[in-house]
Amino acid sequence: MKKSRKFVLACGYVAFVVLLLLGTRCESRVHITTPERDAKHIAEYAELAHSEAELKAVEKMRARYEQAYRRSYGGAKALYFRSLVDPILDAAGDRREAYAAEEAYLATQQATFNDKLRDLDEAWTMELGSDADVIATIERNDATIATKNAELAALIAENEQLAIDIIDAGYPEDMLNMIGELEAKIEAKRKDIATVEYANTIVRLAYRLQRGEELVIAEPEPEPEVEVAEEVM
Repeated sequence: MKKSRKFVLACGYVAFVVLLLLGTRCESRVHITTPERDAKHIAEYAELAHSEAELKAVEKMRARYEQAYRRSYGGAKALYFRSLVDPILDAAGDRREAYAAEEAYLATQQATFNDKLRDLDEAWTMELGSDADVIATIERNDATIATKNAELAALIAENEQLAIDIIDAGYPEDMLNMIGELEAKIEAKRKDIATVEYANTIVRLAYRLQRGEELVIAEPEPEPEVEVAEEVM
């Protein structure tokens, strides 16, 4: 199905190029007939336009026809011709945007699918060790995440304070550079946290695939509350 669609698109593109070359052999002169027939002629080109460059080529063709009508019949007929063609080009633009959105969606879905396959492959081939080893890995990663989250919170607080100081100081360039550096550190810290979180995700996925059950880590027992006796006055 995908190959058939690509073949159809390729044929359409070739046909578009051929028609466009035939229609633009005489750049400075076009043969006009009637506004209705020429609008239909341009519609045939617009139907094959799937890219921004192809759509612009059709718009240039429309402009040459409009100029020809203006020279031969005056502004009224040129405007009438334009009124016939504008909806055609608008529809072509909508089709192009829809086609681009579909291609972007398919690309995103393909990337997501590839990521899932990568995760599964990594999880299947991971050496887990004992349950105690797996739990120790998760807990070690959780401790790293907690530390990095605290560092991230400190960076964000520093960045917010710096923003206030910059306003108070009248936006000096050296301080503006500092806020850019801080924002880069914040972004890097977020990526670090995401990397460790991803590692935990893969460990849990590996456990589920290889052991056939979810990894359960027992919560630590809460410390008993100590009642403080009230002093009797």
